[in-house]
Amino acid sequence: MFEDIKSFFWFLIRGPKFYSTLLIQIYTKFRKSRDSDIHIKLATDWCEENQISVDKCLGNLGIPENELNIEAAFDDVYQFKINEVINKSQSDFGGPGHVDLIYTICERLKIKNAIETGVAYGWSSAAILRSLSKRNGRLISVDMPMLKQSDYHLIGVAVESELQPYWELRREPDRFALPRAIKKMNGSLEFVHYDSDKSYYGRKWSQEIIWKNLIRGGIFVSDDIEDNEAFMEFVALHKLRFSIVKCDGKFVGVIKKEV
Repeated sequence: MFEDIKSFFWFLIRGPKFYSTLLIQIYTKFRKSRDSDIHIKLATDWCEENQISVDKCLGNLGIPENELNIEAAFDDVYQFKINEVINKSQSDFGGPGHVDLIYTICERLKIKNAIETGVAYGWSSAAILRSLSKRNGRLISVDMPMLKQSDYHLIGVAVESELQPYWELRREPDRFALPRAIKKMNGSLEFVHYDSDKSYYGRKWSQEIIWKNLIRGGIFVSDDIEDNEAFMEFVALHKLRFSIVKCDGKFVGVIKKEV
């Protein structure tokens, strides 16, 4: 209860942009939990049964057989440099995820217009930007400050200064910032990487708005889909062809919008 009260005031003092998220969190407290251990097990088992190789995933996206090799987003020297900064921090914003897969997809499909939710240290942001900057593209990233964390100056630390002109970072909750980011894309949204509110109800809301606004041929990448059944239900509901790949013990879902 004490932690709930602290969270309430945390949202409250941050102003109107955060109020919709606060109301959703209060409402969710009274809804049936869909993020329990049993739901995690069901989702994880489904991911295990359906996982495929990265090569097959890329092939499912229409990438030619001679271009299926995965490309590294960063070299060892750059990763070491950024990790030196991160390791001095008292906070933990999480790992980089499958950045090589993200970078390879953006490269092979010549992505120009992208949105991501959840920035943390900015590994995925930098991977996307390293690709789309070659085509004068743009990335809009949505990142709500993390509760119970500090060192917010490290948000996006992996993004190099020369990539900044192609990047817009909105430090706001998904419920406020995601619809506005989509509107700024003006019907040209080609790629979305989702790595923010991974609760069942958070995903249920975000998946629909993302899918509705992706262009035909657009790509939706969703991290940690083993956390609950939201992604599983989404692809079943819309009868979508999907790919699941494993990275560092977690699962990434990838879908191409065919129609």
